[in-house]
Amino acid sequence: MRPRLGTVLVPLLAVLAACGSTQVAEPVTTTAAPATTTAPPATPAAPATTSAPATTAAPATTVAPTTTAAAPAETTTAAPPPTTAAPATTTVAPAVTTTAAPTTTTAVPYDNGPYLAAIDDYVATNSDWNAAPAIGTCMVANADRLPEPARDLVARYGLMNSLGSMGSLGASASTFFSIWNGCITEGEQATPVTSTGGSSPSNSCAGSLTTLPVDRSKIMGVVPLGHLAPPSHTQSTDHVYFLLPGYETQNVASVDVVAPADGNVVTLASYTSDYTGSTFTDWQVTISTCADGTIRFGHVSTISDDLLALTTGPAESCNTYGYTGYMHTSCVWMGQSVDLAVSAGDFIGTAAGLNTPNTQLDFWAYDWGGELAPAIDQAAQPEGILRTVCPLDWFRDDLRSELYGMRMENNGIVADEATGCGKVFQDVAGTAKGFWYATVPVDGKWLDHLALVDTNTRSDHQAISIAALVANPGYWIFQKASSGTTNLDFAQVTSGSGIHCYDAFTADSSGPTGSQDHFLIEVVDDDILLIEHGSGNCGGGGSFSSPHTYSRYQM
Repeated sequence: MRPRLGTVLVPLLAVLAACGSTQVAEPVTTTAAPATTTAPPATPAAPATTSAPATTAAPATTVAPTTTAAAPAETTTAAPPPTTAAPATTTVAPAVTTTAAPTTTTAVPYDNGPYLAAIDDYVATNSDWNAAPAIGTCMVANADRLPEPARDLVARYGLMNSLGSMGSLGASASTFFSIWNGCITEGEQATPVTSTGGSSPSNSCAGSLTTLPVDRSKIMGVVPLGHLAPPSHTQSTDHVYFLLPGYETQNVASVDVVAPADGNVVTLASYTSDYTGSTFTDWQVTISTCADGTIRFGHVSTISDDLLALTTGPAESCNTYGYTGYMHTSCVWMGQSVDLAVSAGDFIGTAAGLNTPNTQLDFWAYDWGGELAPAIDQAAQPEGILRTVCPLDWFRDDLRSELYGMRMENNGIVADEATGCGKVFQDVAGTAKGFWYATVPVDGKWLDHLALVDTNTRSDHQAISIAALVANPGYWIFQKASSGTTNLDFAQVTSGSGIHCYDAFTADSSGPTGSQDHFLIEVVDDDILLIEHGSGNCGGGGSFSSPHTYSRYQM
C-alpha cells in the first residue's frame, strides 16, 4: 500500500526559468534609454512607477555612468521613445509582484481546509480498506507537524498521488515520509469492526477454527488483545483471554479444553511459577491448524494423557526468568518427539480449577507467513509476538461474531465497537505513543518497560503502563484530549512540543493509591522520552525536577 517516491516539478521549473529571463533582460532595456535625450516626456507617469520600489532602482543605476547628467534627470526631462517605454513597464511589473508577495503570505494564516478535504477524500475513496479511517485520523492529527509544502502537495494531488511526488519537497520529504509511515503503522494496527465482528482476516486460516475451545456456557467474556497487568504485562498483551465462571472472585472450577480445529500438536511447554515461595505448574499447548498458522493455549492446568506421554523424554530446552518474588521456569518439548494429530473437539486438558491460581484460558494465534509487526525496536521482541494476529478472526463466521459480542475487560468494562479485537504494537514514530525502555540497568525481566498506549476496551482512553522506576507497577487510564497540554493523545505529543501533563485517572486504573497524582512527559527526540510521576493534579502547570529517561530501543 506504500507507493514509491517520485518527483513532479516540471511546471515549477518552467516558472522559475521564465522569471530568470525577465530579470536578465532588464539591464538591456535600460541601456537603450540614453539613446534619446531631447524628446519631451510623453508619459511621465511610467518613470514614477519605476521609482516607487526602492529595491528595483538598482538596475537603472548601472546605466547612469554612461549618460553623465542626463540619467538622474530621466524622471523629468528625458524619456525613451515609445518603443522603449514598453519594456520599461514590463521590467517594473515582476519587481512589484515579487516585493508584494511575501507581505501577503506572512499576513494570512495557512489554510488547512484543502489539505483536510484531501484527507477526507482519501478515506472515502478507500472505504474498502479497514485501515483507511485510522490513517486519515492520524494524518489530520499530524497536520500541523506536516510542512506547508507537503500539505500543499496533498491538497493539489490527493494523498496517494502526492506520495509519488514526495521527492519534490526537498528537506520536507523526510518529515512527510515519517508521518505517513507512522500513520500507516497506526492504521494497520487498528481493527475497526462491524456489528458482526472484526476486520476480515486475509490469510488461509480464516474460518479454520470450527469449535469453541471451551463450552459456550463457560465463557463469561473475552478480553481483547492489549490487556495490561504490570510488570509482566506492562506492554500490551499479545493474546486474548477467555474468562471462566468465578473469575471475579478468583474461585474457578475446572473447565475442559478441546481442540478448536483439526491439526497437529507441535509444541508442549510446562511453566512452573514461584510466587514468593508458592509454586504451581501449568502448561502451554501449540497446535498447527492451517498453512503458516498456529494457535496456542496458555494456563492449561492439566493436559491429556496422550499429551503428557509426549513429555516423558528430556525437554529440548529449559529457561528461568522473572524478577525477585515472581520467577518462572519453562521447559519446552517440540520436534519429532511432539507431533500428535488432533481433530476438532478432541480433549486437550483442563483450565482453571479450585486448587489453582488460574481464572481464565489464554489464547494466541500466529501468522508465520505474514509480515512482522511494525515495532520500532523489533529486536526487543520474540518473533512470535511480532507475528501475533487476533485469534477470534480465525473462527468460522458465526462463532467469530458471537465472540466479538463478548469482548470486555476482566473488570467488567465492555469493549466499544472501535476497539475491535484490540492491538499489541502501537508505536508511532516521532511521538510519545508506543513502547519505551529504561536507559539504566534494571535487575529483572520486564522491569525496564514503559508503555504509552490505547486501552483495549475504550477507543477514547489511553494508559500509562509502568513496570518500575517511575512509580510502583501499575497502569493509569485517562480520557485522551485532542488539543492542549493536558491528557493529550500520545500520538500528538511530539519532539519540540514541550512538557505535557496527565491526570484525572479513571477508577479502574491500577496505579493510583487514592490521592491525586499526575505524570509529566516530554518527547526529547524520536528516540528519547522523559517522564516523571508526582502528587497533585496538572492545575499548576509543570516542570521536571528529577525525570526518568526512556529510549525507543532496549539496552
